[in-house]
This record gives sequence, structure tokens and C-alpha cells, in this order.
Amino acid sequence: MVHEILVKEWFRYAEMDLASAKVLMETMYPPPLEIICYHCQQAAEKCLKGLLLAVNDDIEKTHDLVRLLNKLEGYKPVPDEIYDIAENLTQFSTRTRYPQESCVDTLQTTLAIAQAERLLPWAIGQIDGT
Repeated sequence: MVHEILVKEWFRYAEMDLASAKVLMETMYPPPLEIICYHCQQAAEKCLKGLLLAVNDDIEKTHDLVRLLNKLEGYKPVPDEIYDIAENLTQFSTRTRYPQESCVDTLQTTLAIAQAERLLPWAIGQIDGT
């Protein structure tokens, strides 16, 4: 029971990160592109950690989404599209945190939101069996 609640909390936090990214994109002018991309990466990271917790009870402290997917491979098949999404979103885990390293445009940000919107339902579907 506690385990199931923790998994749901990881997904709830992921959904809040994605919702925050979308609200920032829609309501702020100019939109804070770096922060939006960071929230997209965080949404993906949290849902993958929730999925890992659901299948093997082991969450690694990493921001590398591809690494998290590699840990899932023994439990769930991961489509190439999901790996592509993870590879793109991983760059926003640290790159967007610091002004000297950030250079994000609207196209990258729109793609990050779309990719996070694709990754979350995939991860939730792995638990639901859909």
C-alpha cells in the first residue's frame, strides 16, 4: 500500500512539473524558455523514477533519463521513440539551470513540452498495462 502511494506521488509530481511548464509557456511574456525546458526534463525524470519504483523498488539518483530507461529494460520494453525523447530532455537537467550555459529557443521548448506530454502517458501506461 505505501509502495503504491509513493509511485502515485512520483507521477503526481511529474504531472505538476509538466503543468507548470505549459502554464509558463502560455501565460508569461516572454516565456522563460530555460525554466520551461527544465520542468519538462523534471517531469520526465520523475515519471521514470516512479515507473522504476513500481517495477523494481530501486531509484537511482541521476538526472540522466537514458540511464533510467536502461534500468527499465529488464522489466519493460522501451520503444526507440522514448529513448529519443529521453536523450533530448536530459540536456535540460543541468544546462538550463545556469545562465552561462543556457541557450534555448522557442522551437526547442515547444518540442520539450510535446516530448514530456508523450513520455508521461507512456510511463503511466506501463503501470496500467495499456
